[in-house]
Amino acid sequence: MISFTWKYSIFQVIQIFIIICYFLQFLFCIGFGYNDVTINILQYELLLIFLWSLFSAIHESGTFNLYVLFLYMLCVFIYSRIFLDIYGLFNWTWADKYNDFIFPINVQFQILILLTFSLLFMHLGCLMGRKYLSYRKINFEYSRYLDKISTFLFLFSVPGTFIKYLIQFKAVLEHGYLAVYDGTIANLKYPIWTTGAISIFEFSYCLFLASKPSKKKFFIISSIFFALRIADVLKGGRSKLFLPIIFLLWYYYSFYSEQQKQKIGKLLLISIVCIILSQVLLEFRRGDVDTGYDSDLFMMFFSQQGVSLLVFAYMIFYKSTFVNTGLPYILYPLSLTSTFEGQSMEFVEQTNSLGHRLTYFLAPDAYLGGEGVGSSFLGEFWDLGLIGFLLMSFLAGYIIRYFEKSVRNTRVIMFLAFILVPNIVYMPRASFFPSLINILIFLFFYSLILYVPKLKIKFI
Repeated sequence: MISFTWKYSIFQVIQIFIIICYFLQFLFCIGFGYNDVTINILQYELLLIFLWSLFSAIHESGTFNLYVLFLYMLCVFIYSRIFLDIYGLFNWTWADKYNDFIFPINVQFQILILLTFSLLFMHLGCLMGRKYLSYRKINFEYSRYLDKISTFLFLFSVPGTFIKYLIQFKAVLEHGYLAVYDGTIANLKYPIWTTGAISIFEFSYCLFLASKPSKKKFFIISSIFFALRIADVLKGGRSKLFLPIIFLLWYYYSFYSEQQKQKIGKLLLISIVCIILSQVLLEFRRGDVDTGYDSDLFMMFFSQQGVSLLVFAYMIFYKSTFVNTGLPYILYPLSLTSTFEGQSMEFVEQTNSLGHRLTYFLAPDAYLGGEGVGSSFLGEFWDLGLIGFLLMSFLAGYIIRYFEKSVRNTRVIMFLAFILVPNIVYMPRASFFPSLINILIFLFFYSLILYVPKLKIKFI
C-alpha cells in the first residue's frame, strides 16, 4: 500500500496558487494589452497581496518577527506611494526626485508587475522557511565573562562617544545636513582621547547581546545606548532613530516577551509615535520645529519615505542609458578596498554602489553637493536580470526566516545581530548585504576577546 505524506502548509499552497494566477494574468495582459484601468487593478492587487503576506506572516510568527518588521519597512519605503495613490492622496507615477515627469504607462506596468512578483517570491521563500520558526529560545548559555567585559568597554566608551556625537552635531549646525555626506563629517578632527570611542561603543553593545544578558540588565544598557544614539540622531538622519527602536522591539519580543503575538493596537501606537518623531526631526533639520498635527502629517511622512520606489522605477525607465558595465551593484558592500570619504568624482568613478552611481547619473551637481536618491535591494536584484531578480527575492524571504534560527543557536550570530537586523529591515532603502569590512573588523576583535584569555602563554 502506498502512503502519501502531505508536507506543505495551507499558506504555502495558497501562495503557489496566487503566483500561478498572477502569472496567467500577466500573460493575458501581454497578449491583449493594458490601459489605465489595468494599472489601477494592479495597484489594488499589490495592496491585497501585501495584506495577505502580512496576515499570514503575523499568523505564523507574531507581530514583531523579523520578517514581519521587514514587511512593514517594505510598505513604508517602497509601496507607500502606490497605496496612497489608491486613495487619491499622491500620484505614484510622478518622478519627482531630480526630475519632473510622469512615468509612461508601459513603465508603470513593468514596475507594478515586478514589485508584485518580487513580493510573491519573497513571501514564498518566507513560507518555505517556516520550519525555522520552531526555534523560540536562545540555545546557548549565559556568559559571565562576556557580560562583564562588554559592560566595562561600554561604560568606558560612553564619554568619548558623547563628545564625538556633539562635535558632529555642531558641524551639521554650521554646515547643514549635507555635511554628513559631502565629506565634512568624515574629515572632522576630534580630541585624541576619543579615538575609536564610537566603534568601541557599538562593538561592546554587540558583545553585550552575545552574553545572553538578563532582562533587567538588557533594559539598563539599552537605555544608555539609545540615549546616546539620540545625540547622533540630532545630525538629521531619521534612520538612526527608528532602526534602534525596531531592533529593541525585535530583541525584546523575540527573547523576553512571553507573548509571541502582540495586539495590533500596540503596534499602531508605536508606529504613530515614530511617525510624529520622524516628522519633528525632519522639520528640526530644516530649521522649523512647528510641524503641526494636521491630517497631512501622515501623508507627508509616507510620501517622503516612499521616494525609495524611484530607485527601482528609474532603473526600469532608464534601462537603455543607465547601464552597469562593472561588478553587480549587490556586491558593493562586500568590497574590502572601497572607502567612503565624501561624494566626489573620484569616488563615483571607482565605486559600484547603486545609490551613488544612480544619483550622479540623475543629477551630477546635486550628487557632488552631498545629496542622494538612496539605494534599494530591489534595484540591486534587478541589476542581476529577471531570473536573478526572482531568485534573489525568494532567497531573501528564506534567508530572513533562517536567520531566526541561527541567531538563537549561534552566539557569534547573536553578536552580529545589531548589524544584521537593522540591515534586513532597512534593505528597501539600502543594500541587500551589510558592510563586509565592518563585520570582519567586529569578528576580529570578537575572536580576540573570546579566545586570547584561553591561551596559556609561558614566559621563560
